[in-house]
Amino acid sequence: MLLNNKSHVYKHLVNRLYDKCQKIQTENERCVMRVNGIKKILRRRNNDIELLKRRLDEHGDQWRKVPVAVPLPKGKTEQKTRGPKPKKTKTSTEDNSNSNGGVDEASGVTAHIPTTTGPGASAVSTVRRPRKQRVKKTQLPTKQTQQQHQQQQQQK
Repeated sequence: MLLNNKSHVYKHLVNRLYDKCQKIQTENERCVMRVNGIKKILRRRNNDIELLKRRLDEHGDQWRKVPVAVPLPKGKTEQKTRGPKPKKTKTSTEDNSNSNGGVDEASGVTAHIPTTTGPGASAVSTVRRPRKQRVKKTQLPTKQTQQQHQQQQQQK
């Protein structure tokens, strides 16, 4: 009885694994068909472009001298900035009630402040301060460089 039960469980697991493999196989075939269809569309497009170029050249059209206006992309033009996510600060009441309004000076991130307006009264919002801009260090002139500059001025 026990041996029969084990073989039944084994067959059931094998059948489930076989079904999963079949689903993966059909999905792979669909992907291959899609890739081949796109390749076919690209081949047709390139052939149409070549045909159009030849026909325009046969008619003596000066299409190569016309400036091309490139349309702007429809999506977002700015790329998302990559980098580490800002660290979250503690949400206890003592952190929110300190003199700087719950702002962590090291990371520039304010603590979570609950909002009590609107239908989602339990919603939590975060307010971020902008990061400080880096300032390029300029080299201060030393006495030696000042003397060299004065000597160059005198020689002129």
